[in-house]
Amino acid sequence: MSTTPPDTSPVTTRTMPPAVTSTTSPATIPTTSPFLPTALALTRRALVTCLRLPALVVSPLLMSGFFLLLYDGQLSTVGDALAPGRPYVAIVLPLCLLTTAFTGGAVAGQLLVRDITSGYHARLALTPTRRSVLVVAPVAAGLIVLTVESTLLVALGGLMGLRPEHGLAAAAGLVLGTVLVGAGFLLLATAAALHAGTDAAVNAVSMVFFPLSLLTPMLVPRDRLGGWMAPVADLNPLTYVLEGLRALTGPTWSGGTLGRSGVAAAVLLVCGLVAVRVTATRRVRKGV
Repeated sequence: MSTTPPDTSPVTTRTMPPAVTSTTSPATIPTTSPFLPTALALTRRALVTCLRLPALVVSPLLMSGFFLLLYDGQLSTVGDALAPGRPYVAIVLPLCLLTTAFTGGAVAGQLLVRDITSGYHARLALTPTRRSVLVVAPVAAGLIVLTVESTLLVALGGLMGLRPEHGLAAAAGLVLGTVLVGAGFLLLATAAALHAGTDAAVNAVSMVFFPLSLLTPMLVPRDRLGGWMAPVADLNPLTYVLEGLRALTGPTWSGGTLGRSGVAAAVLLVCGLVAVRVTATRRVRKGV
């Protein structure tokens, strides 16, 4: 029997190439969605909701337009004595714009309440969506709605005979001033919605400012007030907002009047921002 001779050939070892270590960092998975695209999408959704629920937009506009026609129809004959050389609509239009700012400003709070009660707000909070977007979107939609409402009211004033000395600049100033003042009301209504989550809380914000608007020189210039109304109007911050809007319809723009109006609007805006900050932080801590 033949035997197979052992294999005496040298053993070759094969060395594996060293592992290639990537110097590039792994892709970072975003923990939050981009702010601007999300804000635009949610704002568009809020505007669609306003179109589906036209009472949110039409009711404040109809109320302000009705009072504009009512006041001008009853008091226009005394307009020359109150505002020589100017139609009486120049006196009452700023008042109607002011009431539109806080009645129409409730739109943001009502939109937010609708999302909270339906559970949509809670579902979004579980996604990478930034919490701030959930507040920014209804406020942005409310500002757009308020811009449309104030523009239509100024146009109605023009049809009723308002011809500001500064033309389109004055008309644009009236719209811009209304929107700036309304931003503070929008934020306060949003804070009420975040705090209580009910329409009643949002409507309460409007109910607070409605009596304040009546304690202003609403139908006459402030120097025509007498009795207890004069000092009350002097202490009311809405008086200076109203006078700033009226100054835009006059022949000359007083820097002092517009400055005081801007300060009052800024204080209101800061109060709204602080209120939203506090209520939103409290809501996050509660995990809702």
